[in-house]
Amino acid sequence: MTRRAATFSWKRRAWADWGLILLFGLLVGLPTLDWFAGLDGAEPPGENRQLARKPGFSRWDLLNPQPYLAAAERYFKDHFGFRNSLLFLCQRGKLWLFHEQGGNSAVRRGLHGWLFYDGDEDLVGNYLCLARFSDAQLQAWQRLLETRRDWLAARGVKYLFVVPPDKQDIYPEELPPWLTKAAPPHRQTKLDQLMQYLQAHSTVAVLDLRPALLAAKTGGPVYLQTDTHWNDRGSFVACREVVGALAKQLPGLHPLRSEDFFWSNAPAIGGDLARMIGARPSERNWLAFIPEPGVIMPVVQSTPETGPAPGIRTMISENPARSATAVVLHDSFGAKWTPFLGCSFKRIVYRWAPGLDARVIAENQPQVVIDEMLERLVDSRDPATLLAQDKLP
Repeated sequence: MTRRAATFSWKRRAWADWGLILLFGLLVGLPTLDWFAGLDGAEPPGENRQLARKPGFSRWDLLNPQPYLAAAERYFKDHFGFRNSLLFLCQRGKLWLFHEQGGNSAVRRGLHGWLFYDGDEDLVGNYLCLARFSDAQLQAWQRLLETRRDWLAARGVKYLFVVPPDKQDIYPEELPPWLTKAAPPHRQTKLDQLMQYLQAHSTVAVLDLRPALLAAKTGGPVYLQTDTHWNDRGSFVACREVVGALAKQLPGLHPLRSEDFFWSNAPAIGGDLARMIGARPSERNWLAFIPEPGVIMPVVQSTPETGPAPGIRTMISENPARSATAVVLHDSFGAKWTPFLGCSFKRIVYRWAPGLDARVIAENQPQVVIDEMLERLVDSRDPATLLAQDKLP
């Protein structure tokens, strides 16, 4: 090789090396640039959890900085620059390379575009009835519900425990065929166990929403295809059943009527399960509702929380056309009740919280407490732990 060719080759390698260094520096610096400039336009992925909050800093943290540094690290991991785009690319890459569960093992694909949540609560095991409540667990659930009911009754407050079913209980025909074929002919789920046990051993008021939702689905969809939740129509059916059940304890409670609303299909992008696999399909079961003239809708507003419980969220619904009052303890399913349940109550305090709070009951003095808990949470939570978390004197 001539000296001239060697020099040209060296210069070419030098330019390639410098280009690689610059590219590396750009990629390393992009998260910091996005942190300050907000360049990432990707939608947040559906993670079904609350992201870490930005910690506050005070002079006392100088004396013991470890808790602040740990909180700051958690916040940075959840919010660093281009995190949304990187997670989206990771999800799409897994889908393209492996074609397995859309790159997320918590999402199970069914038929006709239906998606089902299969996280820690174990959809397959519960659907095949492999998991069972022990006698001790059933007794613990009875103790929890009766303790809440009796404590409230001593203060003149009614109590209703409501269980929304998992989506696969209402739409089993959309599950993978291998799963429905493997199911025993006479399934008895953990929820069936609990309902039968309470009916035989307790007088606590419990509402199983499965019959009403199964009947309602013949007239239109009640759950979303690409989301773990029910749609607004399913939420309405649930609220109608809740009001009907409470009318036995609160005479004169204004019932919900389907003719009070006009329903229409509306375009929408896929829900939380679709986002978890990095997909954006259309959601065919999204329904919009319009109240008919003369229907007085509640006014709903959020209330900022103070104190050592940042995960608790509170909404207040007010409707001057009604007279009854309630406190609703709920998860993400009950969060969709606000437009409908408020049509029957003068005031409702919605608490997205894990337990019964004596302070909230004393401050609001409701006529009834509605305790809503999704089926898969009933299957997986420990009632003894829930009872210990209740802030009852």
